[in-house]
Order: sequence, then structure tokens, then C-alpha cells
Amino acid sequence: MIITSARRLACATALSVTLAMSACGSTNEQPAVDEKPHGYVAGAEELSEAQSAIAYATRGARRLHLLDLATASEKEISLSHGAERVTEDGRFVYVGDGDRRIEIVDAGVWTVDHTDHVHYYRAPARSVGALTLDAPIRTVAGSEAHTTIGTADGKVTVLDRRGLEAGRVAILATIDASSSTALAVPYADQLLVAVGDDPARPANRITAMNERGEPTGALEIPCAAPRGWAALRGGAVIACEDSLVRVKREDEKLTATVLDSPRTPVPADTFGYRPRSNEAAVADRAGIWSVNAAKATLRYLPATGRELVAAASPADGSTVLAVDTSGTLLSYDLATGELLAQKSVSASNLTLDVNRAYLAEPDARVIHEIDYRDGLRTARTLRVAERPDLVVEVGR
Repeated sequence: MIITSARRLACATALSVTLAMSACGSTNEQPAVDEKPHGYVAGAEELSEAQSAIAYATRGARRLHLLDLATASEKEISLSHGAERVTEDGRFVYVGDGDRRIEIVDAGVWTVDHTDHVHYYRAPARSVGALTLDAPIRTVAGSEAHTTIGTADGKVTVLDRRGLEAGRVAILATIDASSSTALAVPYADQLLVAVGDDPARPANRITAMNERGEPTGALEIPCAAPRGWAALRGGAVIACEDSLVRVKREDEKLTATVLDSPRTPVPADTFGYRPRSNEAAVADRAGIWSVNAAKATLRYLPATGRELVAAASPADGSTVLAVDTSGTLLSYDLATGELLAQKSVSASNLTLDVNRAYLAEPDARVIHEIDYRDGLRTARTLRVAERPDLVVEVGR
């Protein structure tokens, strides 16, 4: 194309005032603006409500089922090994074989929390890949940019969780934390790593590290035998033998608060909590520990006359849920310890979201959906294709 000197001058003038025109060609053309809307995720559909699903497996089976809680329909994902342990991080399901192998499944449903608002997404479910570690797997923690896998040799393998979102398994580092604990909690773009001085003994402190396993200097705090964790809105909570540590990001810095436990030892078990909340609970046979991360408070509730196997917090500030050895779901008054309601469901696991609790009854091949705000009323009984021995909830 030949542009006359007059048009060249016009083009220069147009450029000087940032009037975007295609080579100063047609004055009617406007450039294509490549602006992605807020919350855009490539390959995913954004929806107006949570796309919750129950991920379950029969122990030993080489398949993971995804039960859509909106439609009660199921999908099946083939696995490369038999399932013996299942954990989740909201989107990804980590299926262990009970030894050194773990397969990572993208459930295809997830929620992104921006504190003042949330985004809900759906994409195709798929297996991302599997790893075989050098020692039996002990811990799995996934959040934000990282997933960590701790093994019995005291090492922690750090995965790129953003890579998992793109469908690839990428190892960023292997951290030798010199303890038998092998725990690293992703939080605030760092890793809260359980560190010790003897590979044969439990860790004795929590140290903030980067994804390469290098201490950042942001935090180091004593914690005897770290054993469980919860990522809450008010901070990350890590259980120690005789206390809980609440780590919180404030003004781009990490601060730690030690919450002494009214009863010791704190159980080495999994915290139960609903998403986007500040409260979590954990139980041993004798009672329940309930922590509020925002308020940095810790309560102990004796379960008189009951032997408990699990607990979870509905985050209402007044109640806590538990399951006893008979499979009965219990609701307690958090302040007084009074038993408010109970329901026999023959289940040992417990998961909850912002509206419902879910308990599996493997022998009957059902998932019980319980309205924990309405006296433990059964909202639905969902029949599933196989025994739901191993159960987690995703997308919530």
C-alpha cells in the first residue's frame, strides 16, 4: 500500500493522540480488543453457583466416581492403581495406593475465593497423571500455587499446582526437612514446613520456605510433633502435640499465634471444616477441639458417654458436628456441650459444605445428605453405583 505524505502526517498525528486505527486505513474500523472478563479461566465454564460433587472410590478399585450433587448423575475416571486413600484440595482428588504411588484427578469442578466474592467453575474431569515416590506417602496438601506430598523418609515433594490445572504434573523441588513428620502446608504463596533435627524423630518447629525449600525468613515457630492442618479464611492452622499454631498473612507479612490446648495431646487426625470459613474441628475418642482462626481461639468439648471418630465445624459459632463409633451423627452446643440432635446413619466419614453435610454408608451404597441447620434432617439419600468406602467432596 502507498501512503501519501499527507496521510503519513495524519497517521503520525493519530498515533500521537493514541487514536488506534488500522494502518490509518479505514476510518470505520476499530481494533479488536483482547480483554478477558474478570474471572476468566481458559477451558472452563463459569457458573452462578457451586458445582459440588462427591468423589468416591471402593477400596482397592481402579476407578474414581464423581457424583454430581445437582443432578445425582455419576462419572467414572479410570485409575492406574487400586484406591486405598483419597484426599482433596477443592479441585484435585489425590488417590493413593496405600504405599508410594499417587494419582491426581482433576474433578473438573472448583471454587475460587476472592474473600469479598467467589467464582464457580466447571470443566471436563480427567486424570492428570500419577507419581511413584521413594517412600510411603504420609501427607498431601494442596492450595493456591502448590501441592505438597510428604513421605515416610521425611521428604516433601513440591508440585506446581498451576501445572496440574493445565494438565501436567511438574515437580518443583524435593525438601528434606530432617524429621519423620513430612508435612508442608501451602499458604500465602509460601510453604509452612514441619522441620526437625533428626530424620527419625517428629519435627519440632514450623519454618516458612519458598517452593525450592529455602527458608524465607518470614516465620519460624516451635511446634512439637506437627500432625494436622486446616486452611481457613482467617489463616492456616497447624496442630502441634500440646497446642495449635495459627499463621496469618497481615500486611504482606506472616504472623503466628500459639493457642495452648486445654487438653493434650491434640489428636493426630484430619480437621473437618466447610469451605470459606474460619472454624474447624478435630476429634479423638474423648472429645472435640474447635478452633476459630479469625479470633485465634481454641475450645475443647468433652463427648461424655460417646466415643468419637470424626468432627467438623459448620462455622456458625455455636455448634459442632461429630460422628461416633456407632456411625451416629451428633450435633453439639459449642458453649455448653449439650447434645442438640443426633441421627444414626452407620457412617464414619463426614464432609460438609455451606449448606449440607454428607456421610457415606458403604454397605448400603448410599450417600446421606443432611441439613445440619435443621436438626440433622435428612434432605436426600443418594444411591451410588459402588461401595463409597473412600469419600471426599470437591467443587465446594
